Amino acid sequence: MAFAMIISTTAIAQNDRDRDGDFHLDEVYKMDAKGTLHLNSEDADIRIIGSSRSDVHVKIDRSEEVRGFSSRRRDFDMRVENRGGDLYLTERERSGVRVMMGSYRVDYKILIEMPESGSLRIRGEDDDYYIKNVNGEISLQTEDGDVELMDCLGSKFDIRLEDGDLRMDGGNGDFSLRLDDGDADIRNAKFTSLEANVEDGTISVETEISDNGFYDIRSDDANVEFIVLNGGGEFTVTKDDGSIRASSAFELTRESDYREEYKLAGGSADVEIRTSDGRVRLSKK
Repeated sequence: MAFAMIISTTAIAQNDRDRDGDFHLDEVYKMDAKGTLHLNSEDADIRIIGSSRSDVHVKIDRSEEVRGFSSRRRDFDMRVENRGGDLYLTERERSGVRVMMGSYRVDYKILIEMPESGSLRIRGEDDDYYIKNVNGEISLQTEDGDVELMDCLGSKFDIRLEDGDLRMDGGNGDFSLRLDDGDADIRNAKFTSLEANVEDGTISVETEISDNGFYDIRSDDANVEFIVLNGGGEFTVTKDDGSIRASSAFELTRESDYREEYKLAGGSADVEIRTSDGRVRLSKK
């Protein structure tokens, strides 16, 4: 029978698995107010909500549906451990030789309610995430899946996606993004530094820029939109076959076939954008 255990205590989480291979977990666990929740999962629909609560509520519902014949079910488990004030949720799935004829479907949902001052460290594969009001550091790495970050006001973000989209509203401090094939739409940010590497797709960043802050966006065929909410500085855009447009707030100070430099009054930030074949647009609200 699958089990989840808190190492630092004698408490054992209770879960329920029926004969058809379903897995259900609905428990509350301890975690320090500024601890980190570590999550490792695959192909789940995940919601993580921060609030004034002092513990972590975890609810997992996973069901398998086979239409036809299957020789065996997969042995699925979620191990839960409390370690040094952090909480670890690690998916464990073991499968042997399996023969199946017909169709196979999994419905897999995870809901986590946690302290808003906590941090997240997530490693996933084909998961979709909705994360709201988590104000610690957020590190997230997944393959195919979409990520939505709403009102997360921490000071450090590290996002790694392959094929998926990022939507973000809010954010402070240092921001790092690696995105292969997908779009990123970031609004109402106050980043003090930004480093983004995007291959194909579109990245739109709307942020305040800080004096002496450094903002670096590199792309291959992606389109780049950079919107300044407050602040100013030096902007350098380099391109191969791409195009550049800037609103009237930006003063063009130097131009060549492959490079344009602009000055935006109001600060001393350093913004560099590099693209091969994409379009770049600079504007100020």
